[in-house]
Amino acid sequence: MGEKEKIEMKDAEKKEKDEKEIYESPDDKDPGPYPKCVFFILGNEFCERHCYYGMRTILVLYLVYYLGMSEDTGTAVYHAFTVLAYLFPLMGAFIADSWLGKYKTILYLSVVYAFGMVLITLGAVWTFGDEVLHMVLSMVGLFVIAIGTGGIKPCVSSFGGDQFTTEQDDYRRRFFSLFYFAINAGSLLSTIVSPILREDVACFERDDCYALAFGIPAALMVVAILAFVVGTPYYIINAPEGNIFAEVFKGMGSAIKHRWNTPRKERNKDHWMNYALVDTSAKLVRDTKYVLKVLILYIPLPFFWALFDQQGSRWTLQATRMDGQVGAIQVKPDQMQVFNPLLIVTLIPLFEATLYPCLRHYNINFSPLKRMTLGMILAGVSFLLAAGVQIEMDKTLTVIPDDADEASMRIINGANCNLTVSSNPDLYDGWTNFALSPGEATDTLETFVDSSIVNGNISVTISYQCIGLSNMMTTTFTLPGAKTSNLLISNENSNTLQDKYFLGIYDKSPSGGSKLRLFNTYTYPIKFTLDSEDMPPTFISPNDISEELDVDSRTYAIEVFNNDTGDSISSTSADLERGADYTFMAWSPSTGENNITEYEDVAPNVVNIFWMIPQYFVITLGEVFLSVTGLEFSYSQAPTSMKSVLASFWLLTVSIGNIIVLIIAEAKFVSEQANEYFLFAGLIFAATIVFVILAVRYEYVDEDEFRETENIPLAGASDLVHGKGKSVSDSDSDDDEKKPPDSLGKSAHQNMAFDSAQSTAL
Repeated sequence: MGEKEKIEMKDAEKKEKDEKEIYESPDDKDPGPYPKCVFFILGNEFCERHCYYGMRTILVLYLVYYLGMSEDTGTAVYHAFTVLAYLFPLMGAFIADSWLGKYKTILYLSVVYAFGMVLITLGAVWTFGDEVLHMVLSMVGLFVIAIGTGGIKPCVSSFGGDQFTTEQDDYRRRFFSLFYFAINAGSLLSTIVSPILREDVACFERDDCYALAFGIPAALMVVAILAFVVGTPYYIINAPEGNIFAEVFKGMGSAIKHRWNTPRKERNKDHWMNYALVDTSAKLVRDTKYVLKVLILYIPLPFFWALFDQQGSRWTLQATRMDGQVGAIQVKPDQMQVFNPLLIVTLIPLFEATLYPCLRHYNINFSPLKRMTLGMILAGVSFLLAAGVQIEMDKTLTVIPDDADEASMRIINGANCNLTVSSNPDLYDGWTNFALSPGEATDTLETFVDSSIVNGNISVTISYQCIGLSNMMTTTFTLPGAKTSNLLISNENSNTLQDKYFLGIYDKSPSGGSKLRLFNTYTYPIKFTLDSEDMPPTFISPNDISEELDVDSRTYAIEVFNNDTGDSISSTSADLERGADYTFMAWSPSTGENNITEYEDVAPNVVNIFWMIPQYFVITLGEVFLSVTGLEFSYSQAPTSMKSVLASFWLLTVSIGNIIVLIIAEAKFVSEQANEYFLFAGLIFAATIVFVILAVRYEYVDEDEFRETENIPLAGASDLVHGKGKSVSDSDSDDDEKKPPDSLGKSAHQNMAFDSAQSTAL
């Protein structure tokens, strides 16, 4: 046997040995005991996710109904927070890989996270400071929370993966299944509990308790830190490995620089990254080129997240305008978000056990890019469903002015004689000598006044025929924009009338219940009571109106007392409907009896909240097909050294998607909410077309190509830049493609990076 044959035989034996080591089943090795320390990490993740989703579930309602933001501004702040929460993972990955390591990064940023939760909890304490302080504490708290939750996102799951050896692949898979369960368990529980704490508990002189709804998650974040610290003696803590991001961007910068400096006639490289070969390793150039191929497919993906993340903003606000009564249960608007994690944990194993095996059995090609395309289409369909629900709701909703040059006006006759109303300038067409009987009100809250007189002084002249009184009075006031206004005329005494201007109730109850208030036209103070154990008596000064009361929707007995004498003046039975707002007036008609008259400010909710289930179901289907599949696709198409890079860019698409919502919400491209839903549906369908064009041109990379070179250092052979190896088209790729099982042929780092990407995307 010649020397050449001996060398070839040795090479063949070595190759056979290497392949045996790579593809040897984990069951053939002794994995040793299961690392118990990972249960501290699982406990940490459960508490942290409960904290995050418990806070985010009620966030948009807190911004709108507690801090007093408009719905558009509240939506913008909600999505701005999400933008930051998905931008800071880049910072967390950089800190962990280049400086502190995963353990210290998780620990330090968790403390930052908990501090942010304390700040927003203090901002929700009504008796602590004034409205400006509440706003400052809340905004600073949200920023600090974004730093904390974003910074630890890319670290926790991968730190858990570090606790397993290469012989414990099976253990590692079980860990990530438990990790995924901990995420969804925390999300499910908090989505149910936080709305209950927000609404059903009264604290700090308010009927709600946002402080408790934020405080419980804040306490759980402290528990998360303690759970993580307790496991410290048992952890495997690896030193920082260096930051691949810096290397990638350095290589890209080098390619751009050298291409720019190359004369146009001499630019003959088949890819612009090849210009970096002057001072960059061939393997890094090759790997970067693979990443760029996938990143091009990411271009349309932010539009999916722009729709998906509106479940916690626009859809929650939509739910406040719906009837949440389902049998004996009152579903709170923010509790509808529970359907997403509930469906996720149901659909993923269901599809893995039924749909995908069935498609493989019948040789139906449902490749990753086809699944992702379907996911984008389903997101658009969900918004068409949301628009349909909104159109049905709009048929009965009271139209509320929302622009600075819009306003509406109502005049109530609380006097005991007929009134004739005119204004200068005219508020509405046909208002000349408008007649009002005692107790009657103009039915104009849904009609907007002339925009030319909004935010200007209005002079209203009231003429009347009352025994013993002069026949005219004039009152002047400023009609504010984006508001509904009321002018009430009542008897000041037996000789004169008086007027009282007050704003209308123009928003829905965040609880889905009713709002009410009562006006006192008498010359003495009164108190009124509701037959409710949770509602103490309310005191009202003469010619004044009570604060808004947020109550359950049911029939109440309302009774009014003279506060000076304690005598009962009048009583009535009021049927308060869900979502409606009411103004009651206690007054005395000319007949001498005392009366309580009801006026409806905002119409009740009539569309049941469960009509939102189809849109939640469809968008969750879209998430299963796009998000889960997209992570798997990104993993399989990325070299080992670049998996963390792609995972971070995946999170970046979520951040950009929320920026899109932020821009559209603030720019107010459309005035009607249903039309805004149609706009987002149109955007995602357009993005889907772009994605299909990119997907058709994409060539899948065989993972064997990465396995063959995963141990080659960055200064590997120069022919790697040409991406030699097998590739298949989208039409040829399928789940049943002949590949080794996921657990085979992958290093611990590979499994860790992939599962880390899955968990950080949640």
